[in-house]
Amino acid sequence: MTRIDDLLKKAAELRWYAEKKLERDSSDHPQPAAPWSQAEMLRTLHELAVHQVELEMQNEQIRSRDEELEAARARYYDLYNSAPVGYCTLSEGLIEEANQTAANLLGTTPGKLAGQPLVRFIHKEDQDIYYLFRNQPFPGHDPRECELRMMRQDSTAFWVHLSAMEGHPPLSQGAAEPGGKALTRLVMADITARKQDEEEKARLQARLQQAREFEVLGNMAGGLAHELNNLLTSILGNASLTSLEVEPNGKVTSYMTAIQTASMRAAELTRQMLAYAGRGKFLELDTDLNLVVKETLQRFADTLPANVTITCDLSDRLPYCKGDTSQISQVVVNLLRNATEAFPPGQEGRITVRTRSEVLDQSAIDGETWDLPISPGRFSTLEVIDGGIGMEPEVLTHLFEPFYSTKFTGRGLGLAAVFGILRSHGGGLLARSEPGRGSSLKILFPVMRAGHSKRAPESLPIWRHEGRILVVDDEEALRSRVRQLAEQLGFTVIEAPGGVEAVELFRQWHGELATVLLDLDMPRMDGREAFRAIQGIDSAIPVVFSHPFDSRGAEPGIEGHAGILRKPFRAAEFQLLLQRVVA
Repeated sequence: MTRIDDLLKKAAELRWYAEKKLERDSSDHPQPAAPWSQAEMLRTLHELAVHQVELEMQNEQIRSRDEELEAARARYYDLYNSAPVGYCTLSEGLIEEANQTAANLLGTTPGKLAGQPLVRFIHKEDQDIYYLFRNQPFPGHDPRECELRMMRQDSTAFWVHLSAMEGHPPLSQGAAEPGGKALTRLVMADITARKQDEEEKARLQARLQQAREFEVLGNMAGGLAHELNNLLTSILGNASLTSLEVEPNGKVTSYMTAIQTASMRAAELTRQMLAYAGRGKFLELDTDLNLVVKETLQRFADTLPANVTITCDLSDRLPYCKGDTSQISQVVVNLLRNATEAFPPGQEGRITVRTRSEVLDQSAIDGETWDLPISPGRFSTLEVIDGGIGMEPEVLTHLFEPFYSTKFTGRGLGLAAVFGILRSHGGGLLARSEPGRGSSLKILFPVMRAGHSKRAPESLPIWRHEGRILVVDDEEALRSRVRQLAEQLGFTVIEAPGGVEAVELFRQWHGELATVLLDLDMPRMDGREAFRAIQGIDSAIPVVFSHPFDSRGAEPGIEGHAGILRKPFRAAEFQLLLQRVVA
């Protein structure tokens, strides 16, 4: 059936309903019969009445359809403007129409968007992405897609996912004719939260990878430190013993002193390596951060470039922090060196060194992007601020990697050592920088209230005592050195090359032993296992652990020991420990 036939059928139906309605109305209000001469007039009146009814019914249908159309239009605009994504209609890159969501995303109104080029709202760095997206051909019936940053009216950037399909205007606009303009239907979805989650995930993965690398390096450094410290202990011991046998103030004595000095410097290098690996927490002292900064600045002043000045802003009431003074001094030096290198040669520059006491809760910590995260607590902080050339974000991500430098290859550990030292001290690290506006490196040390620890003096008056000592170590050279030192003090020494032998010898001699010097790291039965076995035999005999300078040695993890003798140790340190243990 054609469209015309359908219309004729509907018109006939409408007339039939109109006649029926007229008959009902006539039955309710009967008219007097007209003379035969009036028949034509009555037929005409009937036709007019039927047409009037038809028109009334048509008007009712039109009103009903208009109401339905208006309701549908209202639903459409409500759905269009309240959609969770932005909709835009583009013609040759210009916005012809936009819904309220798109306007809200861009920080304006739909009316102000009309006629604006969309590229005006694209981030400058991402406009190439947009042009490529706009000019690429449509892949069949699938939409084109891309992700880029857009800018709101207030210049705030946000991430969006764009999806576009090609379309044409309605037929009523005549644009579908040859030469008519094509339209692009654009969907704009805000993905800023997703991008932030992805960035946070990437940061966490990078930190996890960094932690794994530190763990591997820490294990390697611990093994090297154990071997090197044993060798250095033997060298120091033999040099100390030789010094006792030769003429005081002679040439040989000066040679031995030089050997001991070089050995201690070598031991310091070993400790620096452990510090970088995050395992170098040597002496936990109450450290006055202000005092360390002042002393370090005095030493650093001689190497300060002439074009750079340093201003101090030190807090008057700064609590002692938990740390090793020499290591904290190294941190200060590295931060100052990095700050002075931020100024081009000859350019006047100013560096500010600031200390503060801060209490940070979880919300304050969550508000920053930490290079080395911390837990809530009270901290003594040190911040070094320069007004130099600043750093790009890419440089900041590599700032604390070993041997990384923007200047030339092979700079050394540098700020990587700072990272390791802070990590071993349980500290925090926060780096900020902006190209052309300088940099700020802030470090945080946990506050400590324990008493001060003191290092043994370089030499002590000879002290003598009688008794028997059990020396347990898998290094024969170290056992020999300890035996010679102990015999110089009047002790008799029993040697054991391992934990198993130590337990058997202790079982035989414990009634005559003054103390036991027990190495922690040994094959088969290590020092901890041997200690527990010894304690089970006789817990009254004091046991001293010997161990290299690393974080594991801060406490062996078991209670009841009489002390820790750090490798490598000097004769004075060995004597001081024995005086304390056996007295």
